[in-house]
Amino acid sequence: MATILLLSTADTELLAARAADSGYRTANPARTDPGDLGGLLEGVDIAVVRLLGGSEAWPGGLERLRADGVPLVALGGEAAPDAEMIAHSTVPSGVATDAHAYLREGGIANLRELARFLSDTVLLTGEGFQPPQAMPEYGVHEIAPRAGERPAPRPSGVAPTVAVVFYRAHELSGNTAFVDTLCHAIEDAGGAPLPVFSGSLRGLTRDSHPGLFEILDRADAVITTVLAAGGAVAADASG
Repeated sequence: MATILLLSTADTELLAARAADSGYRTANPARTDPGDLGGLLEGVDIAVVRLLGGSEAWPGGLERLRADGVPLVALGGEAAPDAEMIAHSTVPSGVATDAHAYLREGGIANLRELARFLSDTVLLTGEGFQPPQAMPEYGVHEIAPRAGERPAPRPSGVAPTVAVVFYRAHELSGNTAFVDTLCHAIEDAGGAPLPVFSGSLRGLTRDSHPGLFEILDRADAVITTVLAAGGAVAADASG
């Protein structure tokens, strides 16, 4: 199995990579000094770096990665491929673009297949791989029962329905304990929680995402944990 260093500014992406159990070594560039890359790169076969904000977000890190000589896949943190970041890659641009597709869809299964894809296309190991699997843009999260308790019946009837909107990336990486905790608190207060995951709320309309609005229309109140307005680029990047 190849050892792949995944450096991503999206912590949910790192969580999914660890859960994939596919030889990833992970770190967040926002918390990694370029001078500390030596230890992280030791024994690594391929390095993948995905930066929200592009190359200017971590110029010293990119320079250090390229100088090391390990095959480098450089990607932007947005949903669309970043040509300027891909140009920093030392693997063919087509390989980098395809790698971006796995990360754009996200989730543990896609991170597992990304490792196999890079192993085959860069190291020519012949493991075989599946193309990126499309993941749902939005949906309803299944609330986990409280520890040591059987699932309780959901409040109904006069209980107000409270939607809890959170990033799709948390759902795909399994990082949903905070959502479950909030939903349990809503139940304790006499409400009926409706946890909804979505890539972003920015720019969405009833015409573009009627299914999502149909779900949210069931709510009497909405609690959102995502950046829904104000032009914050993290909304798209974290979805």
